[in-house]
Amino acid sequence: MKESNLDFNKFTNKYISEKNFQEEMKTKVEPYLDSLRKYGYLIGSNDLKLYYETFIKENSKASIVICHGFGEFTERYNELTYYFLRENYSVFIMEHRGCSRSSRLGSDKSQVNVEKFDYYVEDFNKFVEEVVNPNSRDKKLLLFAHSMGGGIGTAYLEKYPAHFEAAVLSAPMHEINTGKYPTIIADIASRLMKIINKGDAYLPGQKAYSGDYKFPGRATTCKARYDYSYNKMIQDEKYQTGGTSANWYVESSKATKNIIKEKNASKVEIPVMLLQPENDTYVIPEAQNTFAKYAKNCEIVRIRGSRHESFNEKDEIAFPVFEKILDFYNRII
Repeated sequence: MKESNLDFNKFTNKYISEKNFQEEMKTKVEPYLDSLRKYGYLIGSNDLKLYYETFIKENSKASIVICHGFGEFTERYNELTYYFLRENYSVFIMEHRGCSRSSRLGSDKSQVNVEKFDYYVEDFNKFVEEVVNPNSRDKKLLLFAHSMGGGIGTAYLEKYPAHFEAAVLSAPMHEINTGKYPTIIADIASRLMKIINKGDAYLPGQKAYSGDYKFPGRATTCKARYDYSYNKMIQDEKYQTGGTSANWYVESSKATKNIIKEKNASKVEIPVMLLQPENDTYVIPEAQNTFAKYAKNCEIVRIRGSRHESFNEKDEIAFPVFEKILDFYNRII
Protein backbone atom coordinates (compact mmCIF):
# COMPACT_ATOMS: atom_id res chain seq x y z
CA MET A 1 0.00 0.00 0.00
CA LYS A 2 1.25 3.46 -0.90
CA GLU A 3 -0.13 6.68 0.56
CA SER A 4 0.00 10.27 -0.59
CA ASN A 5 -1.67 13.57 0.17
CA LEU A 6 -2.91 16.21 -2.24
CA ASP A 7 -1.28 19.59 -2.46
CA PHE A 8 -4.24 21.95 -2.28
CA ASN A 9 -3.10 24.51 -4.82
CA LYS A 10 -5.75 26.06 -7.02
CA PHE A 11 -5.87 25.25 -10.72
CA THR A 12 -7.38 28.40 -12.16
CA ASN A 13 -8.56 28.69 -15.77
CA LYS A 14 -8.58 24.91 -16.18
CA TYR A 15 -11.69 23.85 -14.30
CA ILE A 16 -15.15 25.34 -13.78
CA SER A 17 -15.29 27.50 -10.68
CA GLU A 18 -18.17 27.36 -8.22
CA LYS A 19 -18.41 31.12 -8.59
CA ASN A 20 -20.08 30.85 -12.01
CA PHE A 21 -20.85 27.15 -11.96
CA GLN A 22 -24.52 27.12 -12.98
CA GLU A 23 -24.00 29.41 -15.98
CA GLU A 24 -20.95 27.57 -17.33
CA MET A 25 -22.59 24.17 -16.90
CA LYS A 26 -25.66 25.36 -18.81
CA THR A 27 -23.93 27.33 -21.57
CA LYS A 28 -20.70 25.39 -22.09
CA VAL A 29 -20.73 21.90 -20.57
CA GLU A 30 -24.25 20.66 -21.27
CA PRO A 31 -24.32 21.66 -24.97
CA TYR A 32 -20.96 19.94 -25.48
CA LEU A 33 -22.16 16.77 -23.75
CA ASP A 34 -25.40 16.83 -25.73
CA SER A 35 -23.41 16.93 -28.97
CA LEU A 36 -21.73 13.61 -28.10
CA ARG A 37 -24.29 11.83 -25.96
CA LYS A 38 -25.97 8.67 -27.21
CA TYR A 39 -28.19 6.58 -24.99
CA GLY A 40 -29.84 3.21 -24.90
CA TYR A 41 -30.95 0.28 -22.79
CA LEU A 42 -29.51 -3.16 -22.29
CA ILE A 43 -31.03 -6.16 -20.53
CA GLY A 44 -29.34 -7.13 -17.29
CA SER A 45 -29.76 -10.01 -14.85
CA ASN A 46 -33.35 -11.13 -14.30
CA ASP A 47 -34.28 -9.34 -17.55
CA LEU A 48 -34.14 -5.84 -16.05
CA LYS A 49 -33.77 -2.83 -18.36
CA LEU A 50 -30.65 -0.79 -17.67
CA TYR A 51 -30.21 2.73 -19.00
CA TYR A 52 -26.80 3.87 -20.27
CA GLU A 53 -25.10 6.75 -22.03
CA THR A 54 -22.01 6.91 -24.23
CA PHE A 55 -19.79 9.86 -25.17
CA ILE A 56 -17.44 8.65 -27.88
CA LYS A 57 -14.51 10.74 -29.10
CA GLU A 58 -13.00 9.96 -32.47
CA ASN A 59 -9.41 8.78 -32.05
CA SER A 60 -9.74 8.82 -28.27
CA LYS A 61 -6.69 7.69 -26.31
CA ALA A 62 -8.70 5.37 -24.01
CA SER A 63 -12.18 4.78 -22.56
CA ILE A 64 -13.26 5.71 -19.04
CA VAL A 65 -16.19 3.77 -17.58
CA ILE A 66 -18.03 5.44 -14.69
CA CYS A 67 -19.64 3.27 -12.00
CA HIS A 68 -21.90 5.64 -10.05
CA GLY A 69 -22.91 5.73 -6.41
CA PHE A 70 -26.06 5.01 -4.44
CA GLY A 71 -29.25 6.17 -6.15
CA GLU A 72 -27.44 8.44 -8.59
CA PHE A 73 -28.08 9.38 -12.23
CA THR A 74 -25.78 10.12 -15.14
CA GLU A 75 -26.11 13.91 -14.99
CA ARG A 76 -24.45 13.96 -11.57
CA TYR A 77 -21.23 13.24 -13.45
CA ASN A 78 -21.61 15.95 -16.10
CA GLU A 79 -18.67 18.01 -14.89
CA LEU A 80 -16.33 15.05 -14.53
CA THR A 81 -17.43 13.62 -17.89
CA TYR A 82 -16.69 16.98 -19.50
CA TYR A 83 -13.13 16.98 -18.16
CA PHE A 84 -12.57 13.40 -19.33
CA LEU A 85 -13.82 14.22 -22.81
CA ARG A 86 -11.71 17.35 -22.96
CA GLU A 87 -8.66 15.15 -22.29
CA ASN A 88 -9.69 13.03 -25.30
CA TYR A 89 -11.12 10.06 -23.44
CA SER A 90 -14.39 8.41 -24.48
CA VAL A 91 -16.81 8.02 -21.56
CA PHE A 92 -19.39 5.35 -20.74
CA ILE A 93 -21.86 5.34 -17.85
CA MET A 94 -24.77 3.07 -16.91
CA GLU A 95 -27.45 3.62 -14.27
CA HIS A 96 -27.56 0.65 -11.89
CA ARG A 97 -30.67 -1.45 -11.37
CA GLY A 98 -33.07 0.25 -9.00
CA CYS A 99 -31.73 3.70 -9.88
CA SER A 100 -33.18 6.51 -11.99
CA ARG A 101 -34.11 5.37 -15.52
CA SER A 102 -33.11 1.74 -15.05
CA SER A 103 -35.77 -0.67 -13.80
CA ARG A 104 -36.83 0.08 -10.24
CA LEU A 105 -37.05 -2.63 -7.61
CA GLY A 106 -38.25 -0.88 -4.45
CA SER A 107 -41.50 -1.00 -2.53
CA ASP A 108 -42.13 2.53 -3.82
CA LYS A 109 -40.71 4.52 -6.73
CA SER A 110 -37.83 6.04 -4.73
CA GLN A 111 -36.62 3.14 -2.59
CA VAL A 112 -33.33 1.44 -3.51
CA ASN A 113 -33.51 -2.33 -3.39
CA VAL A 114 -31.53 -5.18 -4.93
CA GLU A 115 -32.08 -8.93 -5.08
CA LYS A 116 -28.38 -9.90 -4.96
CA PHE A 117 -25.36 -7.61 -4.88
CA ASP A 118 -23.67 -9.75 -7.52
CA TYR A 119 -26.37 -8.64 -9.98
CA TYR A 120 -24.77 -5.17 -9.89
CA VAL A 121 -21.48 -6.76 -10.89
CA GLU A 122 -22.97 -8.89 -13.65
CA ASP A 123 -24.97 -5.95 -15.00
CA PHE A 124 -21.78 -3.91 -15.14
CA ASN A 125 -19.95 -6.71 -16.91
CA LYS A 126 -22.70 -6.94 -19.50
CA PHE A 127 -22.40 -3.19 -20.05
CA VAL A 128 -18.64 -3.53 -20.54
CA GLU A 129 -18.94 -6.46 -22.92
CA GLU A 130 -21.96 -5.33 -24.95
CA VAL A 131 -21.53 -1.54 -25.04
CA VAL A 132 -18.09 -0.40 -23.92
CA ASN A 133 -15.83 -2.89 -25.67
CA PRO A 134 -17.53 -2.73 -29.10
CA ASN A 135 -17.29 1.08 -29.05
CA SER A 136 -13.78 1.37 -27.66
CA ARG A 137 -11.96 0.11 -30.76
CA ASP A 138 -9.48 -1.94 -28.71
CA LYS A 139 -8.46 1.08 -26.63
CA LYS A 140 -7.54 0.62 -22.97
CA LEU A 141 -10.33 0.69 -20.38
CA LEU A 142 -10.07 2.80 -17.23
CA LEU A 143 -12.52 2.67 -14.32
CA PHE A 144 -13.90 5.52 -12.22
CA ALA A 145 -16.08 4.15 -9.42
CA HIS A 146 -17.65 6.17 -6.60
CA SER A 147 -19.16 5.13 -3.24
CA MET A 148 -21.60 2.22 -3.81
CA GLY A 149 -20.17 2.12 -7.31
CA GLY A 150 -16.76 1.81 -5.68
CA GLY A 151 -17.98 -1.32 -3.93
CA ILE A 152 -19.39 -2.65 -7.19
CA GLY A 153 -16.22 -1.67 -9.04
CA THR A 154 -14.02 -3.38 -6.47
CA ALA A 155 -16.04 -6.59 -6.67
CA TYR A 156 -15.83 -6.33 -10.47
CA LEU A 157 -12.04 -5.95 -10.47
CA GLU A 158 -11.76 -9.02 -8.23
CA LYS A 159 -14.03 -11.12 -10.44
CA TYR A 160 -12.77 -9.82 -13.81
CA PRO A 161 -9.19 -8.71 -13.07
CA ALA A 162 -8.06 -8.46 -16.69
CA HIS A 163 -10.68 -6.08 -18.10
CA PHE A 164 -9.40 -2.69 -16.83
CA GLU A 165 -5.92 -1.19 -17.04
CA ALA A 166 -6.34 1.01 -13.95
CA ALA A 167 -9.01 2.28 -11.58
CA VAL A 168 -9.88 5.30 -9.47
CA LEU A 169 -11.99 4.33 -6.46
CA SER A 170 -13.64 7.43 -5.00
CA ALA A 171 -14.73 6.94 -1.36
CA PRO A 172 -15.50 3.30 -2.18
CA MET A 173 -18.15 1.47 -0.17
CA HIS A 174 -15.87 -1.09 1.47
CA GLU A 175 -17.86 -0.83 4.69
CA ILE A 176 -21.12 1.06 5.27
CA ASN A 177 -21.23 3.72 7.98
CA THR A 178 -24.51 2.98 9.80
CA GLY A 179 -24.45 6.30 11.66
CA LYS A 180 -26.21 6.47 15.01
CA TYR A 181 -27.11 2.78 14.79
CA PRO A 182 -24.14 0.48 15.55
CA THR A 183 -23.29 -1.90 12.73
CA ILE A 184 -24.29 -4.93 14.78
CA ILE A 185 -27.77 -3.45 15.36
CA ALA A 186 -28.22 -2.75 11.64
CA ASP A 187 -27.03 -6.27 10.84
CA ILE A 188 -29.43 -7.91 13.28
CA ALA A 189 -32.41 -5.72 12.35
CA SER A 190 -31.99 -6.22 8.61
CA ARG A 191 -31.60 -9.98 8.90
CA LEU A 192 -34.62 -10.29 11.17
CA MET A 193 -36.66 -8.31 8.65
CA LYS A 194 -35.64 -10.78 5.94
CA ILE A 195 -36.59 -13.73 8.12
CA ILE A 196 -40.11 -12.36 8.65
CA ASN A 197 -40.47 -11.54 4.93
CA LYS A 198 -40.02 -7.80 5.42
CA GLY A 199 -36.80 -7.58 3.45
CA ASP A 200 -38.36 -5.26 0.89
CA ALA A 201 -39.46 -2.77 3.56
CA TYR A 202 -37.37 0.23 4.52
CA LEU A 203 -34.57 -0.42 6.96
CA PRO A 204 -35.26 1.46 10.24
CA GLY A 205 -34.09 5.04 9.87
CA GLN A 206 -34.60 4.99 6.08
CA LYS A 207 -37.55 6.56 4.27
CA ALA A 208 -38.94 7.53 0.88
CA TYR A 209 -37.71 10.56 -1.06
CA SER A 210 -39.03 13.80 0.43
CA GLY A 211 -37.37 16.53 -1.63
CA ASP A 212 -35.90 18.16 1.47
CA TYR A 213 -33.07 20.62 0.83
CA LYS A 214 -30.17 19.40 2.94
CA PHE A 215 -27.25 21.77 2.44
CA PRO A 216 -24.73 21.68 3.91
CA GLY A 217 -25.07 17.91 3.90
CA ARG A 218 -22.90 14.86 4.35
CA ALA A 219 -21.71 14.69 0.74
CA THR A 220 -20.24 18.13 -0.02
CA THR A 221 -19.63 21.62 1.33
CA CYS A 222 -19.92 23.20 -2.14
CA LYS A 223 -23.32 24.86 -2.52
CA ALA A 224 -22.98 25.52 -6.25
CA ARG A 225 -22.23 21.90 -7.12
CA TYR A 226 -24.83 20.62 -4.65
CA ASP A 227 -27.53 22.90 -6.11
CA TYR A 228 -26.73 21.82 -9.67
CA SER A 229 -27.58 18.18 -8.92
CA TYR A 230 -30.41 19.01 -6.52
CA ASN A 231 -32.19 21.13 -9.12
CA LYS A 232 -32.06 18.34 -11.67
CA MET A 233 -33.41 15.90 -9.10
CA ILE A 234 -36.42 17.95 -8.02
CA GLN A 235 -37.34 18.63 -11.66
CA ASP A 236 -37.53 14.96 -12.67
CA GLU A 237 -39.05 12.28 -10.44
CA LYS A 238 -37.02 9.58 -12.21
CA TYR A 239 -33.96 10.99 -10.45
CA GLN A 240 -35.55 11.06 -6.99
CA THR A 241 -34.11 8.48 -4.62
CA GLY A 242 -34.91 7.76 -0.99
CA GLY A 243 -33.49 5.21 1.41
CA THR A 244 -32.68 1.53 1.31
CA SER A 245 -34.58 -1.66 1.90
CA ALA A 246 -33.44 -4.13 4.54
CA ASN A 247 -32.52 -6.52 1.75
CA TRP A 248 -30.24 -3.95 0.08
CA TYR A 249 -28.37 -3.52 3.35
CA VAL A 250 -28.03 -7.27 3.93
CA GLU A 251 -26.70 -7.85 0.41
CA SER A 252 -24.39 -4.83 0.43
CA SER A 253 -23.01 -5.53 3.89
CA LYS A 254 -22.26 -9.12 2.93
CA ALA A 255 -20.52 -7.98 -0.27
CA THR A 256 -18.34 -5.40 1.49
CA LYS A 257 -17.12 -7.98 3.97
CA ASN A 258 -16.03 -10.20 1.08
CA ILE A 259 -14.28 -7.63 -1.09
CA ILE A 260 -11.78 -6.59 1.60
CA LYS A 261 -10.68 -10.15 2.39
CA GLU A 262 -7.09 -10.82 1.44
CA LYS A 263 -7.97 -13.72 -0.88
CA ASN A 264 -10.20 -11.38 -2.92
CA ALA A 265 -8.45 -8.01 -2.70
CA SER A 266 -5.12 -9.57 -3.66
CA LYS A 267 -6.59 -10.43 -7.06
CA VAL A 268 -6.52 -6.72 -7.93
CA GLU A 269 -3.09 -6.23 -9.50
CA ILE A 270 -3.74 -3.18 -11.69
CA PRO A 271 -2.82 0.33 -10.48
CA VAL A 272 -5.55 1.70 -8.20
CA MET A 273 -5.87 5.20 -6.79
CA LEU A 274 -8.22 5.28 -3.80
CA LEU A 275 -9.58 8.72 -2.91
CA GLN A 276 -10.25 8.85 0.84
CA PRO A 277 -12.04 12.03 2.04
CA GLU A 278 -11.10 13.16 5.55
CA ASN A 279 -14.67 13.88 6.68
CA ASP A 280 -16.55 10.99 5.06
CA THR A 281 -19.57 9.83 7.07
CA TYR A 282 -21.05 7.46 4.48
CA VAL A 283 -18.35 4.79 4.44
CA ILE A 284 -15.68 3.50 6.85
CA PRO A 285 -12.07 4.37 5.92
CA GLU A 286 -10.53 1.50 7.91
CA ALA A 287 -12.08 -0.99 5.50
CA GLN A 288 -10.56 0.91 2.57
CA ASN A 289 -7.18 0.67 4.30
CA THR A 290 -7.62 -3.08 4.60
CA PHE A 291 -8.38 -3.41 0.89
CA ALA A 292 -5.40 -1.21 0.00
CA LYS A 293 -3.10 -3.34 2.14
CA TYR A 294 -3.98 -6.50 0.21
CA ALA A 295 -4.34 -5.06 -3.30
CA LYS A 296 -1.09 -5.28 -5.24
CA ASN A 297 -0.73 -1.67 -6.37
CA CYS A 298 -3.06 0.67 -4.48
CA GLU A 299 -2.27 4.26 -3.56
CA ILE A 300 -4.47 5.96 -0.96
CA VAL A 301 -4.91 9.70 -1.49
CA ARG A 302 -6.22 11.27 1.70
CA ILE A 303 -8.18 14.42 0.94
CA ARG A 304 -8.13 16.95 3.74
CA GLY A 305 -11.33 18.88 4.43
CA SER A 306 -13.45 16.86 2.01
CA ARG A 307 -16.75 15.20 2.63
CA HIS A 308 -17.90 12.10 0.73
CA GLU A 309 -17.82 13.53 -2.82
CA SER A 310 -14.35 15.03 -3.21
CA PHE A 311 -14.90 15.60 -6.96
CA ASN A 312 -18.06 17.56 -6.08
CA GLU A 313 -16.49 19.73 -3.38
CA LYS A 314 -15.39 23.36 -3.15
CA ASP A 315 -12.91 24.51 -5.77
CA GLU A 316 -9.92 24.35 -3.41
CA ILE A 317 -10.66 20.65 -2.86
CA ALA A 318 -12.17 19.62 -6.19
CA PHE A 319 -9.60 21.20 -8.52
CA PRO A 320 -6.59 19.27 -7.13
CA VAL A 321 -8.73 16.11 -7.15
CA PHE A 322 -9.52 16.58 -10.84
CA GLU A 323 -5.84 17.15 -11.52
CA LYS A 324 -4.83 14.06 -9.55
CA ILE A 325 -7.35 11.84 -11.37
CA LEU A 326 -6.36 13.04 -14.84
CA ASP A 327 -2.67 12.76 -14.07
CA PHE A 328 -3.19 9.20 -12.84
CA TYR A 329 -5.01 8.15 -16.00
CA ASN A 330 -2.58 9.95 -18.29
CA ARG A 331 0.37 8.16 -16.68
CA ILE A 332 -1.32 4.80 -17.34
CA ILE A 333 -1.93 5.62 -21.01
